[in-house]
Amino acid sequence: MIKRELGSVCSRLSSGKSIRAENINPIGVYPVIGGNGLRGYTDSYNFDGECAVIGRQGAACGNVRYHSGKAYMTEHAVVVCANDENDTRYLSYLLSIQNLGRLSAQSAQPGISVKTLSKQEVCLPPLDEQKRVSQLLGTIDSKINANTKLNDYLAA
Repeated sequence: MIKRELGSVCSRLSSGKSIRAENINPIGVYPVIGGNGLRGYTDSYNFDGECAVIGRQGAACGNVRYHSGKAYMTEHAVVVCANDENDTRYLSYLLSIQNLGRLSAQSAQPGISVKTLSKQEVCLPPLDEQKRVSQLLGTIDSKINANTKLNDYLAA
């Protein structure tokens, strides 16, 4: 395991962009991802790939989700993409257990800065091990999601 600062293992570590509320709809082509997850849909995207999404502001700041595909990432989300020497999905799982909310500035509106996140230390195994772990956990997540959808369908 190698201990490094998060910023040094990322190809991208930055906030998304603002989007006007009237451009977010209940249906659309691309998901709009904010700091607390899906906000709705829109007809344009500003991200294409895979990333960890960290909530940047509000009571739930520091929460982490994994995203793959095209989406519109808002200013309330920090987009984290691993560099070529690391696995983005593994990084997402790792960050999700790091209690990042503890890093929030204590104010009326809690928030975490990209600079603070970039300085956080992470311990990473070799890339092949990262890929094996993220593949296994991804398979489990897919099964959980399928079961949740089935349960929701049966409940309806």
